[in-house]
Order: sequence, then C-alpha cells, then structure tokens
Amino acid sequence: MPKYKLSPEERATKAARREKITELMGELDVKDIGDINALFKEMIGAVLENGLDAELDEELGYSKYDYKNKSM
Repeated sequence: MPKYKLSPEERATKAARREKITELMGELDVKDIGDINALFKEMIGAVLENGLDAELDEELGYSKYDYKNKSM
C-alpha cells in the first residue's frame, strides 16, 4: 500500500500552492482571522462575479462589452 495518496507531482503542486498562499498573506498584511475572513469574502465575491459574467456571456453568445455582435 502506498505511503501517500497523492503522486509526487500532486504533492509538489500542493506545496507550491501553500507557499504562494503564505506569500500572498504576507504581502496583504494578514494579521488575524478577521483579515482572513475579509480576504476570503473578497475572493469569493470575485469568483462568483467572474462565474456569472462567463455564464451570461455563454447564454447570450457575446460579452457584455461586445457591442458589434449584440443583436437588437
């Protein structure tokens, strides 16, 4: 039975992500759980907004800023 569930590549990717997250938190001067909570809310808001924009673009067939392809 393998010692690790993840492959060496997956473990390296996960470690790199953790390192980047730690670096980002240092750059953003995260000091306590309140700062983490605010950062998480901003991140979720951005992800939802981008997802909804992409869904709208897919449904309409054009970007909201693409006036040339907009049918009236």
